Amino acid sequence: MNATRDFAVLRQPAFRRYFVGRSVSELGTAMTQVALPFAVFAIGGDAGDVGLVLGATVLPKVALVLLGGVAGDRLERRKVLLGTDVCMALCQAVTALLLLSGAGRVWHLALLQILYGCAGAFALPATTGAVPDIAPKNLLQQANSVMRVARNAFGILGPPCAGVLVTVAGPGWALAVDAASFAAAAVAMAGLPAGLRTRQPHARLLRDVTEGWRTFVSQPWIWMMVTSFAVYQATVLPAIYVAGPGIARSTVGVTGWAAVLTARAVGALVAGFPLLRWRPHRPLMLAAALLLLDVPFLVALWSGAGLAALLLGAAVAAAGLNAADTLWETALQERVPPGVIARVSSYDWLGSLAFAPLGYAAVGGAVDAFGVRATLLAITVTHVVIHMALPCLRSVRRTEHLDSAGAVPLEAGRGG
Repeated sequence: MNATRDFAVLRQPAFRRYFVGRSVSELGTAMTQVALPFAVFAIGGDAGDVGLVLGATVLPKVALVLLGGVAGDRLERRKVLLGTDVCMALCQAVTALLLLSGAGRVWHLALLQILYGCAGAFALPATTGAVPDIAPKNLLQQANSVMRVARNAFGILGPPCAGVLVTVAGPGWALAVDAASFAAAAVAMAGLPAGLRTRQPHARLLRDVTEGWRTFVSQPWIWMMVTSFAVYQATVLPAIYVAGPGIARSTVGVTGWAAVLTARAVGALVAGFPLLRWRPHRPLMLAAALLLLDVPFLVALWSGAGLAALLLGAAVAAAGLNAADTLWETALQERVPPGVIARVSSYDWLGSLAFAPLGYAAVGGAVDAFGVRATLLAITVTHVVIHMALPCLRSVRRTEHLDSAGAVPLEAGRGG
C-alpha cells in the first residue's frame, strides 16, 4: 500500500476537516448503539421500552428525509450539517444529563430520540452531496472509501469502548461522549470554507421535491438500483439480524454469534482499502455482483454450518456490501448534478428507511409461520434473481466510471 497515493484525498484541507469531523461523530454513534439500550434498562425500562426508544429515530427520518433533500440542495450544505450536528449534540447532551441526574424517564429518551431523528433526516442527504463539494472529481471514490474505512474502524472500536464506559461509569457518560463527538463535528463543519455549495434560488417546496423525483425516475439505473437496495434492506439484512440469533442459539451460541458480527465488521473494514486505488470500469455491474457474496453466508445460516464457515461467510458478505455501497455512492456523485443530488439521494434513503422496519417485522413473522429454513431459502432465491438480473439491464450495464476529464453530469429532470 502506498499511503501517499491511497490517501491522497486527505491532502485536500477542506475534505480533511470534513473527514475528521464526521469520523469523530461516527465513534460517538457507535458507542451510543450499545449505551442507549442499557440506559433504558437503568431507568427501569423493559425490552419493549428499548424497542420504543431505538425505533423513535426511524419515523421522523421517513417523514422528513425528502424535506431534508430539498434543504441539502437549496441551502449551503456546510450550514445544514453544522445545524444538524449542533441539534444532535444537544439531544444527546440533554439525554446524558437526565441519566446522570437520575431524572430520566423512558418518555424523555423517546422524545429526545425523535428530535435526534429529525436532525438525522436533514443530515443524511446533505452528507451525500457534501463530498463532491469538497473532494476533486477524480478522487470521489477514494474519498468515499476513506470515509467508510473510518466508519467501519470506529464501528469496531466503539462498542467495546462503550461497554467499558457503561460498566465503569454508567450509560449516561457514554451518551455524554456522543454529545461531545457531535460538538466536535460541528466545530469541524464550522471551519469549512464558506460557499462550498452555492445557495440555490428558492422555489416552492412541492416543486423542489418534484424536480428531485423527475431526476430520480428519469434515470433507470438510479431507480433500479435503489429498488434493489430497498428489497435488500427488507429481506437480506432482516434474515441476518432477525433469524441469525435464533439459529445461533442452537448452533454456535451467543459468543459464536458475537464473533460472526465481529467478522462482518472486519470484512467491511478490509473491503474499503482496495477501492482507495482501484476504479472499476463498470461500477454498477460490479456492485450487483458483489452483493451476491451474501449468498454463501445465507446458505451457511440456513444449512446449520459450523462457526468457521459462518465467520468466513460473514466477513466476505460484509466486504461485498461495503464495496458495493462505495461504488454506488460514487456513481451517484459523479453523474447527478450538484444542484439536485441531495434530493435524489433522499429518495434512496427513503427506500431504505421505510422498507427496513417492515422487512424486520415481515421476516420475523415468516420465520414463525414457515420456519427458518424456508424463509431464508426464499430470501436467498429472491436475492440471487434480483442481483443476477440487474447487470442484464442496459442502463445498469452501460453505466461506466467517469474520469474527471470526461465527466458530463445528467441534466436535472431529464433522461440520459
